[in-house]
Amino acid sequence: MASIYSGTVDSATNQVKDTELAYVEPGNVRTDKYQNALADLTRQQFEDYKNRFLPVQEELFGLATSDKLLNEQMQRNEKNIDNAFAQSQIAESQRLGRYGLSPEETAQGSANKGLLKGLTTASINNETRESVDDLQNKILTGQGGAPKSLADIGGK
Repeated sequence: MASIYSGTVDSATNQVKDTELAYVEPGNVRTDKYQNALADLTRQQFEDYKNRFLPVQEELFGLATSDKLLNEQMQRNEKNIDNAFAQSQIAESQRLGRYGLSPEETAQGSANKGLLKGLTTASINNETRESVDDLQNKILTGQGGAPKSLADIGGK
């Protein structure tokens, strides 16, 4: 098996290294006419594309047209907000404890904390929806950086 173009792209240097990107079977290429050779090469390259690149592309399109990423991130948002508010309460208790005081949980303070948590959740979820929508549009339109962004948002 011969390669038309070989190498992988090193992200730091944008240089191609060490991997075959397109496979060609030299024995399956007719050499009687240029058109026949070109047709055989094109068919082999297309088969290679269908076997190696199309599944990845279909996965990206699936992510771009479903709510999977959004739902996963919304679940993480809820956990992160709960953790942040719990840490904030612990920090407040420790701060007041230095002076020999304990935090008083009043009805008004509890209501304010609930409102703040609700507003925080709404804000973060709206920003998440906007970010996932932008990412999905980038995937569908083929704009650069989508796979890296996808890895960041997907939490993988």
